[in-house]
Amino acid sequence: MRLLILAFAAPFALSACQGKTDPPGEAPSNVRAVPGDGLAVVSWDMLPDLTYWIFYQPGSTVDVATPNSIAIRRTFSPRVVANLANDTQYAFVMNATHDDSSAGPNSLPVLATPKLAGPSWSPGTALGTPPQNLKSLVLGGGRFVAVGDAATIFAGDFNYTSNSPNPGVTQWTQIPAAQLPQGFTADLSCVIFNGTFIALGTDGSIIASTDGLNWSKGGTSVPGSGMNGLAFGVVFGTSTFVAVGNGGQIFTTTDLNQWHQAGVGITTSDLTSVSVLNQGFVATGTNGTLLTSPTGGVNDWTQIPLNPNTTNTLRSAVYTPFTPNVHYVAVGDAGTIVVSTVFTDWTVITSPLTQDLRSVTVGGASASRILAVGQGGAVVYSDDGVAGTWQTAPPPGSSNNLASVLFSSGLYLGVGDAGANVVSR
Repeated sequence: MRLLILAFAAPFALSACQGKTDPPGEAPSNVRAVPGDGLAVVSWDMLPDLTYWIFYQPGSTVDVATPNSIAIRRTFSPRVVANLANDTQYAFVMNATHDDSSAGPNSLPVLATPKLAGPSWSPGTALGTPPQNLKSLVLGGGRFVAVGDAATIFAGDFNYTSNSPNPGVTQWTQIPAAQLPQGFTADLSCVIFNGTFIALGTDGSIIASTDGLNWSKGGTSVPGSGMNGLAFGVVFGTSTFVAVGNGGQIFTTTDLNQWHQAGVGITTSDLTSVSVLNQGFVATGTNGTLLTSPTGGVNDWTQIPLNPNTTNTLRSAVYTPFTPNVHYVAVGDAGTIVVSTVFTDWTVITSPLTQDLRSVTVGGASASRILAVGQGGAVVYSDDGVAGTWQTAPPPGSSNNLASVLFSSGLYLGVGDAGANVVSR
């Protein structure tokens, strides 16, 4: 409703407003529209003391004097125009006011057709001095947090239009030792966000932060070692954390203090990740191990057979409701891709690459593009998940291994070895 109100208000500003100040004599100059995933970035040359308006609508022109167009008022360059349909052409025009004046001349239309991100990538400057291997990435409250070896933590605010030195982020800040628990030096394998940032050390330590910048002890350490993954979910009204690690270790808790060993005897494979998907918790591991649990409880873990069987390590899993034939995807070493529609029946499909895949996410404006990253900067993606539809993207300007990837607001961000950070938009 707000955009419609602005659209109806625009003609009044153009034709009926009798201001005391003369309107600008020229239209905004150098207006550009660069397409993104479900969005376009509109930019122009700003002049002091002017207030700028953007008008846009599908098609090749904009009728600013009717409700067909949408207006964005009092805006600044560059401006992300979101909630656009991919593969649909949009036209954008601009005008400006001066203090309380009526609107000045309209710019000529510029065109942009939004498109799915994923095929092309931009690298950022390596993070850390010296750069450290980054293992996990999360976004919470508009802030990215990446964690890795030797208690390395970086935080950076999401910024779609930022390009240098690190695209997608206003600025990465390495968290100094003074903002960590005293003496904390553990390698960090995973970070999640559930209103609070929570990071897991390979030694089982748990640290937490409300802002991603200042960290403290987050609970009792997991009573295991070689811990690789942490997940949080609310299942049947119960908030549950699950941590997994080497040798088939699974621990569960509701409060990060009282940990209980789970899935005893289910597997001896190293477990590499755990996530909360549509119907419960999913853990991946070596020897093609895939475990599921509806609650993350102590005794309800099941090992899922794969068809055909594979001994390749699985490293990450994801869920999407918006693809018709595939809803669950797990990826792993040697380009392994495993898909499922019903959570209990998983099929290994032919992959277009042989590099190890370490992380998979779901993105795109329609939340249907499945994208995985891995060894040597490998990127592979599909819009429905079925065999034969997976495509590869050129490496993102770096041969560093990528360990974690996520999507938010038109942008994929990945991190990995030697401080690698890459963006697709």
